[in-house]
Amino acid sequence: MAFLAACNEEPESRDERTVVVKKPEDVSTWLAVTDKIEPAVWLRGREVGHEVLATDPEVDRLRRAIRQAVSRFYEDERMIANRTVQTADALAEAGQPERYVDIMAGMVDAADVSPDRKLYGDMCQHYLILRRNGEGRTQALEHVGASYRHAASCKDAACTDPK
Repeated sequence: MAFLAACNEEPESRDERTVVVKKPEDVSTWLAVTDKIEPAVWLRGREVGHEVLATDPEVDRLRRAIRQAVSRFYEDERMIANRTVQTADALAEAGQPERYVDIMAGMVDAADVSPDRKLYGDMCQHYLILRRNGEGRTQALEHVGASYRHAASCKDAACTDPK
């Protein structure tokens, strides 16, 4: 239900809705190496269901998230965008939709527990498994981060603890 309000008037009531990401017909399923579109613009277009301008404020949020991810993971911008879409699609199918920017931010936060670069796809897969096994977003991200923190602490020691 849409509400229209005159200047500076608030609508009587607001209808809160969950945003569900759907692939629009005019935005490609995957971002190919040969595609000329910027990954952040492509992601935003998928999120809203139609092509968007590069000046969209949400595109800028996605750009920042992608830059942060690129500095922490081995994958490039295109692969991070594709893995993010893949993760979001799987979460949506499981009835746990998340926005692209939130997925990237969560992976960046989990990666920040150790200074080493990581594989974004591996972290996303680990996160998906935890979510499918019933963990909430916060708990799953904490477990993903903890596994990398443990791996980092074992790197310099003869760690035999399989945690």
